[in-house]
Amino acid sequence: MKRKDIKKCAVCGKGVMHTGLPLFWAISVQRFGIDMSAVHKQAGLEMMLGSPVLASIMGPDEDLAKHVMEKIEVILCEECIDTRIPILIERLEEKRESEQERITR
Repeated sequence: MKRKDIKKCAVCGKGVMHTGLPLFWAISVQRFGIDMSAVHKQAGLEMMLGSPVLASIMGPDEDLAKHVMEKIEVILCEECIDTRIPILIERLEEKRESEQERITR
């Protein structure tokens, strides 16, 4: 990461090394909305064909969720991650672990 890309912490506004620790987080956040029309089409095809797997193969493979906001990239210092955002990080880690377990089964 280049110097110009390293910004102040998005939460506290301090420099990323204000704690003395040479670590920080760069996080990308995207917001999506469910396309109900596409969901209804997919559900109808699944019911008509009698199988979600068959519908996914035979159907148009439409996006069921669409971007409703551009991706936001933020920099967070270690202190804010440790003290203000721990629940978010814990949930993201749990989700990642459960996805890895699902893949390895």
